[in-house]
Amino acid sequence: MKIDFSALNDTHITECAHLYCKVYKEAPWFEKSELAPVIAFIQQHLKNNYFRGYIARYDEKIVAVSIGFKKPWPGGVEYYIDEFFVDPDCQGKGVGSALMNFIADRSLNEGLNAIILNTHKAYPSDFFYRKHGFDEHQGLIILSRTLG
Repeated sequence: MKIDFSALNDTHITECAHLYCKVYKEAPWFEKSELAPVIAFIQQHLKNNYFRGYIARYDEKIVAVSIGFKKPWPGGVEYYIDEFFVDPDCQGKGVGSALMNFIADRSLNEGLNAIILNTHKAYPSDFFYRKHGFDEHQGLIILSRTLG
């Protein structure tokens, strides 16, 4: 399987949004995402001057996506993955692993010192990330506050 990688740009938005909807309507998420808000979400990320997004293509079709940004902190700069998703037809075939390795190499070459993300505990994504060297930060929790 020959996979090509590149930076995500505005020409990829619609195809990435369709893939997002396809991935997240499946188990274990079962989300009912509408296309327009997903397109707006990706467009907003692209406007961020710290944006870093990557795609994996197979047979000219986008099959995996990482949407994120460079996150500075006093200890350096990290790549924060906000969304990482792989076409269900390509899961378990090394596509996600290849994209993650591409991101790690690219981030290291850019001088970044870590990749961070959050995911659902005990979901397949949890096991995928742990397989790729991610560790849970003990004592940290995610908090949110709904506004309005």
